Amino acid sequence: MGRLTLNILLSFAQFEREVIGERIRDKVAASRKKGIWMGGPVPLGYNVKDRKLIVDPAEAETVRTIFTLYARSSSTAEVIRELDARAILTKTGRPYDKTSLLKTLHNKVYRGLAVHKGTAYPGEHDAIIDVTLWDDVHHVIANNRVKRVAVAKEPSPALLRGLIFTETGVAMTPHHTKKGTRRYRYYVSMDAIKKRPKAEIRGPQRLPGGMVEDAVVGEIRRLLRTPEVAARVSRTLRKDRPDLGEADISASLTQFDDMWNALIPAEQARVVKLLVARVTASEAGLAVDLRHEGLGAIAALMAPAKPEVA
Repeated sequence: MGRLTLNILLSFAQFEREVIGERIRDKVAASRKKGIWMGGPVPLGYNVKDRKLIVDPAEAETVRTIFTLYARSSSTAEVIRELDARAILTKTGRPYDKTSLLKTLHNKVYRGLAVHKGTAYPGEHDAIIDVTLWDDVHHVIANNRVKRVAVAKEPSPALLRGLIFTETGVAMTPHHTKKGTRRYRYYVSMDAIKKRPKAEIRGPQRLPGGMVEDAVVGEIRRLLRTPEVAARVSRTLRKDRPDLGEADISASLTQFDDMWNALIPAEQARVVKLLVARVTASEAGLAVDLRHEGLGAIAALMAPAKPEVA
C-alpha cells in the first residue's frame, strides 16, 4: 500500500510538471505569434525596455554597416577582416568570426519579425534592415554557398607536382587514397613505387600532401620577408622598374599572404610553379629553391603601378 500510494503521488507530480510545461510552451508560442519579445540574448542594434526591443541608433547603424559590407563583398573572410580593421565588435564585445557573422546575417529580428520554431511573425519592434538590403545579403550568401560546394567537389591540385625530389634526386609523384568520403593525398618517391632495393633508398619515401605543401608555402612566406631576397629581386627588376626601390620591393613582397588567400587552388598551383624551382625532401627536412625571375614577376604584380610619363 505504501509503494502504491508513492507511485500514485509520483504519477500526479509528473502529470503536473507536464501540464505546467505545456502551458508555458503554449504561452510562449502565443506571445511570439503576437510579436512579443520573450527574452534571450539581446541582438546588436537593440536594447530591452519594459520587456520590449527598442532600437539603439548607434548600434543599428553598425548593423546596417555589417549588412552593407557583406552585400558588396565576395567572401565571409573578407568581411571579417574589414570588421576587424574597423574595430566592430559583437554585442558581447568580442571580434566577429564566421559563426557570429552568419548568425547576425540570418537573424530575422532585424527585419522586424519574431520567430518561433522556424515560423516568422510580425514583431512589436521596429526593423533595422529593409527588405532590399536583406535580399541582397542573402543572395550573396546563396552564391557563396554554391561556390563552396563546387570547390569542395573539385580535387585539390598537387601544388608540388614536378617540383619535389628526394635527396638522391628521385622524383616524388602525387598519389591519393580514399577512405569513405575522405580523400588523403601523398607525395610518393618513385623508388617506393618501383620497389627498388632499400639499400639504394635514402630519405623519406612518402609524405602527406597537405602537410608538405603547407610547409613549402610557409617557407616561401619566410623567404619573401628576408632582406636578401628583397635585394636580389630589386636587382632583377632594376631594368624594367627603375622607379621601385628596395623598400618598395620589400613592402610589396610582404603582401604575398593577401594575394595567396585571394587565389583559387588552381591559381595557387601556378604561383608555386612560378616561384619554386625545386623542393628537396631529406631526413633533415625540406629545402626550397626559389626562381628569382618568378619572384620579380610576383613583386612587380603586387608593387604600385608604374607612374605614367606626361
